[in-house]
Amino acid sequence: MEAINEKATPYTPGESSFWRITIALMLASFSIFSTLYVFQPLLPVFASQLNISATESSYLMSSCVLAMVMGLFVLGFLADRYGRSLVMKGSLLITALSLLALPLTASFEWMVVLRFVQGFFLAGIPAAAMGYLGEEMSHKHLGLAMTLYISSNALGGMGGRVVGGYLTDIFDWRITIWSFGVFGFLTMISFMFMFPKERFFKKTDQRMTEDLRGMLVHLKNVHMLVLFLLGVLLQVVFTAIWTYIPFHLNEEPFSWSLKSISFTYFAYVFGVLAPPIAGRFSDAIGLKKVMFTGVLILIAGVFFTAIPSEIFIMIGLSLICMGFFVAHSMAAALVSKSATHHRSGASGFYLISYYLGVAIGSTAVGTLWEKFEWYGVLSVTTFLIFLFIFLPFYKNE
Repeated sequence: MEAINEKATPYTPGESSFWRITIALMLASFSIFSTLYVFQPLLPVFASQLNISATESSYLMSSCVLAMVMGLFVLGFLADRYGRSLVMKGSLLITALSLLALPLTASFEWMVVLRFVQGFFLAGIPAAAMGYLGEEMSHKHLGLAMTLYISSNALGGMGGRVVGGYLTDIFDWRITIWSFGVFGFLTMISFMFMFPKERFFKKTDQRMTEDLRGMLVHLKNVHMLVLFLLGVLLQVVFTAIWTYIPFHLNEEPFSWSLKSISFTYFAYVFGVLAPPIAGRFSDAIGLKKVMFTGVLILIAGVFFTAIPSEIFIMIGLSLICMGFFVAHSMAAALVSKSATHHRSGASGFYLISYYLGVAIGSTAVGTLWEKFEWYGVLSVTTFLIFLFIFLPFYKNE
């Protein structure tokens, strides 16, 4: 790793390097999150063709998410110790290779193993990207870079689901996975050429135990803990809504077909478009105020979905996507900006809380659905409102 360039200044939108970094991370993020979610619409295909149950087919998602949580911690730690760029390039390479190898596996069990390995290395981009941006980008323009990066997360998630299902319907799931593998490989090559070397990263020579202790200090910072908690609650609400909205719309009085329900995923477009606009506002009025606005928009969207009207539900889902991705991108930027050391570790803790919210929102909230149906699912928003109103963190800065 090169020594810190003392004459260098953080990148601003007026420099081409600012946009090279941002575009490279957007491509990498799109590839990573499309890889994560491409398997979701294909689960019924695997269940049918491999003669396994629906629950067993879900291991292709759950094993990946579980490994991703582990990877966020481990790779975030390694990125702080050995460099973010190295971790991200390695992540893209192994992700692409695992995609290309997956259709060649001899059994479903080996597919799950490969997805577990894949999930661990998928974490390399989200674990290191925010720490990299926090060090290399001007703090005044960090919100813009971060929101463009977060927008590509949403676009990748939507693209993986929509394109994956479309290609599989026309061709075969193997062709779909190979196509995503080729795209991932091309992304990795582009990333190698576009991504500049780190200028402000300083490799640590201290013992690993001391380095780990420094990383864990983030868990003693009240402001950081609130942001981590916010990450959990945002994702619990968001995941719960999108997991159980198909059941809600499939029942009376709506009785939508599954094909019609699938069109609701296009609400993610608002999650793609809103964060960059919010990033512009954050440069002028601050990250925290824009984050609060995003939380309010999400809460308003939840209330819209409580109205038994198809139009209001679609408006609500669009507002939920808009508010969630705005609040999430601003919270991620605040974590990166607030961390004075071990930035990748801090970002890793935030993302661990984020994916913990995925598990809670998809599984634990199921009990509320079974007992109280849609209003039980919406009740989880109460905790987000409580955090928003009562925690003093919001009032101190």
